Amino acid sequence: MKIEHIAIWVKDLEESKAFYTKYFNATAGEKYYNPKKTFTSYFLSFETGARLELMHKPEIAKSANSHYETEQLGLIHMAIS
Repeated sequence: MKIEHIAIWVKDLEESKAFYTKYFNATAGEKYYNPKKTFTSYFLSFETGARLELMHKPEIAKSANSHYETEQLGLIHMAIS
């Protein structure tokens, strides 16, 4: 078993991608966009083979401090294979 990727909700997708590519030498894949769900994401790859999925939805970024939302900014899931 290995960790395939870890996913996090981020407030600013482009800023987060720039951070990981600059400071952790990550390689960003193509941006994914689902207009129906207003969902965007990037998969970032690292030399070790690990991957990070940065995800963004405007409504999650706006409601990050709400206790009534089921999804908030930060760690959201871990995929294993």
